[in-house]
Amino acid sequence: MSFIQLTGIKTRLKSARSGYIFAIFAAALTGMIHSIPKPLLSFSPSNIELNPLTFVAIIYVINGIFFTPIRKDSGPISKIGRRNLLLIIGIGLAEVSGLVSYFFGLKQSTAINGSILTNGEIIFSILIALTIFKERLYKKEIFPFSAIIFGIILLPIGYGLIQSKLTITDLLFGNILILLSGVFCATDIILCKYVTGKLDPKRITQLTSFVGAILVLMTMVAFQVPFQVDLRQLPSIAMLGLFGTGFATFLFLAALKMIGTTRTVLLYSTNFIFGVIFAMVFLHESITAINLTSILFASVGIYLLRNRLGSIEQHVYPIEEQPKRIEFKNLCGTCQTHGCCTSISSPLLFPTDLAKLKAIKKDSKKYVSEVKIKDKTIKTIRKKENTTECTFWNSETKKCSIYNNRPLDCMIYPFDINLINGKYHWIVYSCNSKSDWKWSESYLHLFETSHQFQEILENIEIYHGLDKSSGTSKLDKFSYVVLREVNFNKLLNA
Repeated sequence: MSFIQLTGIKTRLKSARSGYIFAIFAAALTGMIHSIPKPLLSFSPSNIELNPLTFVAIIYVINGIFFTPIRKDSGPISKIGRRNLLLIIGIGLAEVSGLVSYFFGLKQSTAINGSILTNGEIIFSILIALTIFKERLYKKEIFPFSAIIFGIILLPIGYGLIQSKLTITDLLFGNILILLSGVFCATDIILCKYVTGKLDPKRITQLTSFVGAILVLMTMVAFQVPFQVDLRQLPSIAMLGLFGTGFATFLFLAALKMIGTTRTVLLYSTNFIFGVIFAMVFLHESITAINLTSILFASVGIYLLRNRLGSIEQHVYPIEEQPKRIEFKNLCGTCQTHGCCTSISSPLLFPTDLAKLKAIKKDSKKYVSEVKIKDKTIKTIRKKENTTECTFWNSETKKCSIYNNRPLDCMIYPFDINLINGKYHWIVYSCNSKSDWKWSESYLHLFETSHQFQEILENIEIYHGLDKSSGTSKLDKFSYVVLREVNFNKLLNA
């Protein structure tokens, strides 16, 4: 994968569109674990009863192990801070409690009931916010909130009580346990929002998984619960845990950062619909009129309360107004001078650049020239004869004719490196006055961890802040903004 492709992927992952996709996928994966584990908890080929505690312990151990290698760029635990570690322990406890309570309830209830009742976390999230932040429901919010309560609690529980003639049956008790899991999940959501802006979602998922596994195993030891599992069930448990909790949690946290709580929770709340579909397709459960009515009331209520969820978001973790993101594509699209392609400066060519030009047969002397900078001969792209335009510049379309194979020096522009007070700094030439460059850090990180960027590091003394054709300083000719020092540790360890 090329450096520019990696840059494009990184950019897209941070877009709002990706946030919507992440939230929907998180909902689908969560819906899977709301229904599909039912057979594992109810039946074993070897008659070994799978205790929900064992199920949850295996799930969290696998998640922690899986996310350990892929979070290697998230920073060491020592830099997380005591407060954040305590929050992560709280998140782990809430997640484990919610999942254990849910699985115990699912064991006695139906997968369709479990999928519908799990949305109780929406109710409890709002109730927690109302209690903690001393808010009140406005008149227009009373109906949707009541609709959610009716659809998720009163209708299924009330109908169950009528059917059982006011006695607590196993089915009814299972439904109550599933509702209780919503309390823990609501607590989880509140705690997550305190740390998602400070820690990488992969790191949070990894740590909460290990914390959850330790807490469950300690509980099993304390209550002398045997760790028994049919080995033939392990692949199914691993897949359900990895995707239904691990990836779902990661995607949910990532969506929170990208599109905020309001949109994330609205989209994520569709997990109960996915759960019902999975129960019908894979477990062949039948949906009743009561189930459909519950889904209808809950869906309408959640949609109408989207503004309330936004209010909760602002109290829990106020979102700073983000500056308009002006990235490379937009910068080039609004550029009027195209100085990077028509100025007197020529990009340096490093081994990887020359290999890319050779692949498209553009590495001959017709396109490449040599210059001497500080007594070292360096190859650069030629200029058109008697002009300052790059030989690959199409003056009619105002575009680069080898854009996908352009040199790294061109990819980096308008960023550059300059020696300031004896230290190398990242600077950016102010080719677009509307940008405040706050978005630049993600690109600087990619530059510094790119294998190809090592080639610039090896030539840093002749590269920084120079006119590539004359070897004179560019800083006297163009305005620029100093961003930060170059992080050589990332370069050397990449």
